[in-house]
Amino acid sequence: MLLFEPFPSLPKAEGQALGRTIDQAAVVLTPVQALAAAGGGTAVRLRQRGDAPAYIVAGGAHPVVIDASNGRRMPLLSPQAAASVFGPGLPARGASVVGPFGYDQWVVHNQFDALRPFYRVDLADPVGTQIYVSARTGDIVQRTTRWQRGWNWVGAVLHWAYVTPLRSSFAAWDRTVWIVSFVAMLVADAGMILGIVRMLAVRRARRPGLTFYRQRWMRWHHLVGLFAGIFVLTWILSGWLSMDHGRLFSRGQPTDAQAALYSGLTANVAAASVDGALLHRLSPAKEIAITSVAGVPLLAVTDQNGKSGLLTIAGVPVTPAKADELIAKGLGRAWGTPPALSGVSVPLDDFYSLAEGLPPSARRFAGADARPPVYVDGGTGNILVLMSTSRAAYAWIYYALHSFNFPGVARHQVLRDILVLIPLTAGFLFSITGVVLGWQRLRKSTVPAKSKEITR
Repeated sequence: MLLFEPFPSLPKAEGQALGRTIDQAAVVLTPVQALAAAGGGTAVRLRQRGDAPAYIVAGGAHPVVIDASNGRRMPLLSPQAAASVFGPGLPARGASVVGPFGYDQWVVHNQFDALRPFYRVDLADPVGTQIYVSARTGDIVQRTTRWQRGWNWVGAVLHWAYVTPLRSSFAAWDRTVWIVSFVAMLVADAGMILGIVRMLAVRRARRPGLTFYRQRWMRWHHLVGLFAGIFVLTWILSGWLSMDHGRLFSRGQPTDAQAALYSGLTANVAAASVDGALLHRLSPAKEIAITSVAGVPLLAVTDQNGKSGLLTIAGVPVTPAKADELIAKGLGRAWGTPPALSGVSVPLDDFYSLAEGLPPSARRFAGADARPPVYVDGGTGNILVLMSTSRAAYAWIYYALHSFNFPGVARHQVLRDILVLIPLTAGFLFSITGVVLGWQRLRKSTVPAKSKEITR
């Protein structure tokens, strides 16, 4: 079911589009003043938090939120304020607010840790929409519907062992699922080896067919297992590798030193170069992040539709060609790559883009040498993933085998569905035969015990 109804998610651009526009006229503090008020940080962005504009300063376990109008640290949002973070495109009239709470079934992923706690806003609409708002920053981070929640309880939650008590501890969940998957893979290996050994025994005995089992369910279990076992093994292997998290393969992320070289400026230096008056002159925006690439301070501005673009600190839009030039220069500094890097747009059905879940604004940078390409968000300048040989192998072994999103198939949804349903059906039938055989063995083992009790 997970292949056809994925776990609910809200792309960052859509979440920003649902929020309110920054009240830029109310901004008094400059970005560097906000950093000072927060006691320093590694990144700073401006967004509307309820009725007030706020600077979100990252750097610790949780971001520090500074009121952009007076420089004070802001407390957690109240339930009433949480319902007021939405823009006019999503009226929350009649909605109910639940929270604040640390964890919920649909925000258990550790990517949300810095933004906890959350409010859940239940919209009074026919599809049962629920939206999650960070009580700390006001970010809109998740959206689910009744249909998604229902199917994911029997899909992703069971498949990933995504029960909240376990998943709320990443270390416990990671080790548990990794070990259980590994044991399951060993059991599947043993079953497949035994099935092949029994088949070879039939062939050596020169008997007709592929199995010598006479009992109907054992016969079907052996025959179906010889075919379905191949897919069972590849799915368990690829599913186990989904829990790799850097154990065997690269995570595809730059080191802190590489990230610093790519940026070229500390957050404080980049913020100090931004004139506070500029923030009043910019077009209406949902978010303004201060960033830098190759030592050049920039603004990553998200417009009212959730689309991001780069501006100079003078407020002039950075052309795509100039953005590519800066990104290539920054990558050259970080990885020692020759400057002759070229950036190209990444198609939505690009295999590696699908495997990594890259946004539509992703661009691929590669040179003439054999160094791995780097994927960068052209709208923000942020590095998305370094597609090293190890990371590329991971994409093939995990993503392609597990979802059947092979190149050329991903764009043909009906064909992919058919290709997936065939082994799924075989695996389901194989599982049924195993359940029936297990039940028969269980019944046989309990019958003698009951008869002995009757005799006594």
